[in-house]
Amino acid sequence: MGKLISGTKLSDTLSLSECTDGFWLWDSTRQMNLSIKAKSSTEAFVEALTYYQSRLANKERECAKLWQKVNSFVDQFTGNENS
Repeated sequence: MGKLISGTKLSDTLSLSECTDGFWLWDSTRQMNLSIKAKSSTEAFVEALTYYQSRLANKERECAKLWQKVNSFVDQFTGNENS
């Protein structure tokens, strides 16, 4: 991280820092930067949204697979093979 120019607390969990090497968006809930060295604050937000969109899509796929496994397991005992 370059030298800090300015920092803004956006919420209880998000902070945006403008540094000499770009914009950094910090998420304290994940303890990670969602954007590193973005050219603008807008680019930093887009990177963060893109990250969370991808993460959400992956989690939804994982959840659907898990529900499918749970339903298959339960169907073994209920005799319901159409769900």
